[in-house]
Amino acid sequence: MRLHNVLFDFDGTLANTLPLTVHAMKKVFKRFDSRTVTTDEVIAMFGPPEEKMISMNLTNQADVAEAVEFYFVIYEKQHDAYVEKNPEIFKLLHLLRERNIKIGLITGKARRSYLISEKKLGFGGKFDSIITGDDVAVPKPDPEGINRTLKKFDAQPEESIYIGDANGDTLAGKAAGIHTAAVQWLEMAQSSEFPAKPDFYWTKVEQFIAMLKEVE
Repeated sequence: MRLHNVLFDFDGTLANTLPLTVHAMKKVFKRFDSRTVTTDEVIAMFGPPEEKMISMNLTNQADVAEAVEFYFVIYEKQHDAYVEKNPEIFKLLHLLRERNIKIGLITGKARRSYLISEKKLGFGGKFDSIITGDDVAVPKPDPEGINRTLKKFDAQPEESIYIGDANGDTLAGKAAGIHTAAVQWLEMAQSSEFPAKPDFYWTKVEQFIAMLKEVE
């Protein structure tokens, strides 16, 4: 397999931001709904960007705007405490760049939270295309974001892959007709199982790097 286009999810795939997102969401629902939500309950809300996660699940709709702002304040203020830069991920991105492989990012998270993480972790300038949850009409597993990226790259499906930590990522990649990889190579992944049957499954970044070297 020859790869010319590598597309990534973000949370749980390129950055271990899921614990921070879960923490901030728990704080939101405790403060504005006076209820304790579990980690699994927060993960079940994933798909749309954080503003919609809150608006779709908050009981007290009058507090949605304030709750959203509260979420982003926590996300930014506690980012350093929850998320560390991963050298292996940056090694991978550098390797892809060396091979002139186009790199796309398709994430369901809000552009606002993505930009916070981009700045704090040093992802600026690493991607040839970025599509966030705010940029699509329908979230993953709908392939809208992937299809738009493929069109921008003038990509051939057989030379493209979408990599993510959620079963919905695999479904989106398959719907777009490209190769798919499920990963559990960071501390926390969104899905524990992948019934969508990705083409590849990696628990270490080095496994993908080894495959890249085999096909060069």
